[in-house]
Amino acid sequence: MPRSLLLALALPCASFALAQVSECPTYHRFNCERSGDARFSVNGQSRSAMVKIGEETELNIIVYRGQDYRISVCYDEKILGEGLAIRLVEKIRTNKPGGAKGDMIETEKVLWDNTEHDMVPSIEFSCTATKRIAVEVNAPGAAERKGKKAEIDIGCVGILIEHMPSPGIGF
Repeated sequence: MPRSLLLALALPCASFALAQVSECPTYHRFNCERSGDARFSVNGQSRSAMVKIGEETELNIIVYRGQDYRISVCYDEKILGEGLAIRLVEKIRTNKPGGAKGDMIETEKVLWDNTEHDMVPSIEFSCTATKRIAVEVNAPGAAERKGKKAEIDIGCVGILIEHMPSPGIGF
């Protein structure tokens, strides 16, 4: 195959991939749905990343006592498919039983799993204690759901985190 023809065929794919890479760092800012409640502010822990189909990735964050949070996930459905699996997992560090002081182990506790809630892409909650949590995402892939192998297997995922002070409600 002539080199010029090969370049002509490869160029559209390369420009598509470059466009996605350049848009990905800010994907959450322009594609994730913001809360309708004006009291929520965008949290600085919000991020976007390139995600490979079928591989789990996570964003580790800290949520603070006395704050309400809204976490929403947005993604390129054409590549990553419909119904991105999302979990919030608490990371708990404890001393290793019988271990030396400072010898720690990490355990995980699933706080929320959207596969048990109709695959909703967002959650709101109040935080009663400061915790380290991971927002885990796993994309099934659009082409794999149809029984075909994906030509492009990497797409953008945005995790938009919003917060506000928990309102004092009640007596």
